[in-house]
Amino acid sequence: MLESGSAVPTRHRGEHVAHRLIFVCEANICRSPLMAQVLRASAEEQLWDITSAGIRVGPGDRPMCEAAVEVARAVGAGAGADDHRSSAVDADRIRTADLILTASRAERSFISQLVPQARSKAFTLREALHLGAAVFGEENASALLDDGRAADGLAAYAAALHGRRGFVAPPKTRRTLLGRRRSNPFDIPDAHHDAARAHRAMLERTALEASALYRQVSAFLVPPTPDLLSR
Repeated sequence: MLESGSAVPTRHRGEHVAHRLIFVCEANICRSPLMAQVLRASAEEQLWDITSAGIRVGPGDRPMCEAAVEVARAVGAGAGADDHRSSAVDADRIRTADLILTASRAERSFISQLVPQARSKAFTLREALHLGAAVFGEENASALLDDGRAADGLAAYAAALHGRRGFVAPPKTRRTLLGRRRSNPFDIPDAHHDAARAHRAMLERTALEASALYRQVSAFLVPPTPDLLSR
């Protein structure tokens, strides 16, 4: 199912795919490639173009960090992880994506500045999960793109999420025992340089959230029939 490196989509560029998804973090060696690995392990290869990129990618193509590879393998998403090489996000990839999911608000802001028109389809992973937590109804059929065209597939999911912005209360920011504010609940903190236990815990939670995202998207793309809803 996986191709060499996250810069290469699940299918070859130029071929028709229904859902184009890109994950973005800072360096493209930890959080975003892990998210992509998890989604690829579940998604149907012929229908998805799943890539990842970073906003501050250093010189040279860098592999996934060892801890991220270990977590990917632990959740059954390790195939191809050793082939990943970091790549920088660019405007063309953002424009052609149906949905952009970032690790934090910092990357989401970068995307919006790079391609302002992409704001309506860019979310942090946790933001998307929060906005999509309630069951979708008529939004499946009525989602519109910013230019007024009817959206379908993953683009419709992004449009439906965007339509909920401002109408869904954000989660509360919790405080530590010392009264300090924790990181924003929509952000996956970059724990790459933290203690090994904290880094691993962040990656394990990220993998779980990526799996939850796939279930949420799948439910949107194939909504339950009226018969199932009435049971």
